[in-house]
Amino acid sequence: MSIAPDIEVSEISGITFLDIENRFASARISLFGGHILSYIPKSDNQERLWLSPYASLNGGKPIRGGVPVCWPWFSDDHGREKGELPSHGILRAQVWQLQSSESSEKGTHIKLVPSYTRADGFEYDCEVSLDILVGETLQIRLTTKNSGIVPFTFNTALHTYFQVDNIQKTELTGIEGNYKDKTDNWAIKASPTPYTIVSETDRIHLTPVPRTQILQQQTPFTAIESEGHDSLVVWNPWQGAASISDMDAFGYKHMICIETAVTQGAVVEPGEQHCLQQTIVPV
Repeated sequence: MSIAPDIEVSEISGITFLDIENRFASARISLFGGHILSYIPKSDNQERLWLSPYASLNGGKPIRGGVPVCWPWFSDDHGREKGELPSHGILRAQVWQLQSSESSEKGTHIKLVPSYTRADGFEYDCEVSLDILVGETLQIRLTTKNSGIVPFTFNTALHTYFQVDNIQKTELTGIEGNYKDKTDNWAIKASPTPYTIVSETDRIHLTPVPRTQILQQQTPFTAIESEGHDSLVVWNPWQGAASISDMDAFGYKHMICIETAVTQGAVVEPGEQHCLQQTIVPV
């Protein structure tokens, strides 16, 4: 397979990286986890993704930051005791394969597939692919196709960490409706107005709005467009970051997770497929 001319392949500490450089943007993707680590549009040269300085980049455990792929369950919602199966599923800690790549007038197209999809906790026949377009926007599409003879239900998320200058000077717009508050025993609450982050935040918003924005005082804005989701998850560990081994104690000041997610269960019939898409738009 030939590799698109916009892509440089390297291997560091046992992980294969794809570095993309085209006229629209630069980006870095790790084949471990099928994990996007960086996206810098050339319109403003501002990094849009946050990567922990203590992220494990040796294939030993999932990478903290960027765009982790959660599949086929979200968090520990796998029907077993917590810790019995890996949090956020089986894809973010395995090596993916580069199936195809192409340069076009819209940017650089990459298609990745995981090494396997059947595992303890999910024993169905299916095909999963991650299609990435690095261009004026970063478009990420996760497709799950049922290649078996029985329907299955799954959850999934594009668990994106966005970089911000100062979380206390950051506002989210476009999010509405009620959310489930994990920090308050899953209480149902209304979305705040204005939407700012002032403490530990772990919320599953049940209204699948198609577009939200991250507003900052000093740097360009970022819009997030979502499709195929039933939820938006907003997460910031606040001072709890100090207890996360692969995160700086003050890293919470410079990141916000806004996750395009399916948390209420998507059913895929035999021969059908589900597509979850998130597009990161420099504004």
